[in-house]
Amino acid sequence: MNRKKARLKYRAVYQFPESTHNFIKEKIKGFCLHVCSGSSLLGNIRLDLELQTVQKNKPGFIIGDQFHLPFQNEKFDTVICDPIWNMAYNIRHKLIYQLRDMTKYEGILIFNSLWIPKIRCMKHQDVYVGLNNMAFRNVSLISVYKKIQSQFNF
Repeated sequence: MNRKKARLKYRAVYQFPESTHNFIKEKIKGFCLHVCSGSSLLGNIRLDLELQTVQKNKPGFIIGDQFHLPFQNEKFDTVICDPIWNMAYNIRHKLIYQLRDMTKYEGILIFNSLWIPKIRCMKHQDVYVGLNNMAFRNVSLISVYKKIQSQFNF
């Protein structure tokens, strides 16, 4: 039994912390798709597996699967994704190539995860590390890519 009687505060965590939200918002250009959006309102089109309360009356939210995006290829100037961080290694490439396919030529992909993927037809421009105050915690790696070649025009 814990005699300290810890007082815990809980909040919805299906969105970026405010500082991360503002950082990513500054990087968005043009028509934007946000995959795995949770409660975040970033992006013109937001897609997630389930509807969060904050999304109910907001235009642009679609219930969908990150591995089967219901959009035409090369439609978005910016694509944002914050996938589950413990995603199995053997399926990560499927998500990455879905995101790449949605990104227009010369568009950008903003990817928040614990890994930095190498993506064919995209140039890795920057990586940002979200530092925190807590010891032994995972850090957020925000990778920014630019699409330098259409994968459909080899």
